[in-house]
Amino acid sequence: MMIHVIPRKSPALLCKLMNAEYGYAVNCSYPHSFRLLNKSQYAILEAINGADDVFTLAHRLHLPVETLQQFLLILQKTEIVNFGDGFTMPQKPVLPNALNFWIHTTNACNLGCSYCYISTLNAGKAMAASVQQQLIFKLVEVARVKSVKHVKLRLAGGEPLGQFNAWKIFIPEAKTALAKEGCKIDIAFITNLTILNNDIIEFSKEHSISYGVSIDGLEAVHDATRSFRSGRGSFALVDANLQRLTHVGIPVSVNTVVSNHNLVGLPALTQYLIDLDIPFRYSIVKGESIDAFLLDKYLSASYAMMSAAIETGWQFSKRYQFCDLKPNELGFQTCASGFNGAAIYVDGSFKYCHVHFGKETGEKKSIFNQEADLIDMIQSGEHVENTKSADCSRCRFKSVCTSGCPVYRMDGKDPQCSLYHRFIPLYYELQGKERLRFMQHYAIV
Repeated sequence: MMIHVIPRKSPALLCKLMNAEYGYAVNCSYPHSFRLLNKSQYAILEAINGADDVFTLAHRLHLPVETLQQFLLILQKTEIVNFGDGFTMPQKPVLPNALNFWIHTTNACNLGCSYCYISTLNAGKAMAASVQQQLIFKLVEVARVKSVKHVKLRLAGGEPLGQFNAWKIFIPEAKTALAKEGCKIDIAFITNLTILNNDIIEFSKEHSISYGVSIDGLEAVHDATRSFRSGRGSFALVDANLQRLTHVGIPVSVNTVVSNHNLVGLPALTQYLIDLDIPFRYSIVKGESIDAFLLDKYLSASYAMMSAAIETGWQFSKRYQFCDLKPNELGFQTCASGFNGAAIYVDGSFKYCHVHFGKETGEKKSIFNQEADLIDMIQSGEHVENTKSADCSRCRFKSVCTSGCPVYRMDGKDPQCSLYHRFIPLYYELQGKERLRFMQHYAIV
């Protein structure tokens, strides 16, 4: 490296002190760039001003030029700093090599949640065997024609486990058919977890099926919104079934939609999920208002619990996700829809997103269309993911947030934009605390 080259910090750099000894740096436009810094390294990064060259910086910091050069080269690998203006951004690939589909298995559900967005709920229709067979045909077709190597199906509803016997036939058939094309398939049930038995458990273990479970809170909080149609609460049953899944090692994660109805109970739920030691995600309710003050208050209390749990070895960065944020992986858009994913209804109709089930949104598409494979159908369908505000294009967090769900954006941005600006740095701070605890616990220098 030329000693007279001027280093420059990434315009998407977030750099903060955590305590008197350590800070962190992360390029919010470069995947997995998070780096823990000691106070000397932090001082180097703070001293870079876009005007002084390496020689001048070394003299000003009283460092050997060679030492400074080596450290800057390490930072350059993830573009925390660069030499010139050539900073990169996550780019959309030309073609996907993996696909992700939300499958609406049934309209039937055994719960009577008042806020359910499925307009066709309990219309009494499940996916027929003929539709399942066509789905396998289209998956095999796209694996062969477009060299797709990985498919993930999220089996949802309604309540998909109410249709378990039908999917018990489908899953082995799909795995065998796709394996012949060199394509792997992963299956997840998106469930209220009120239905579980030994047959389901053994089948799930055999076929490496994972579970996404919806929980609104503990006991009274959950039961107030997620009760059986008889009025009986479901939390006790869900809790017992969660314990069963975790006990036998079946991967399970929890999703909680935070609204005015349950935000007061968020800290108690947080401790419960930390104690279970399973991944969980908090999402902010879409399409309705939420008390901003109380949301901040109870989210902050929950983060304080996470911070305390880190001290005892809880793996924050592997266990917690907030909304659609991608702090480490980053992204070019919020979800798979419109690029490598879509939603398929019980009759085989093809939608941009599952929130559109039961609604007519543009040209009707179906997996029974023989003229296009699944990728062609995705690419020729709706594309609303690029409707982002000018503010987003200038934001350092644009690859972390990706402007939120495109279906629910307001003026081209996520309604929780200001909340994200407060909690994204806090996320990185807790990740830094986790990294520091690991380093000190294992005496890593």
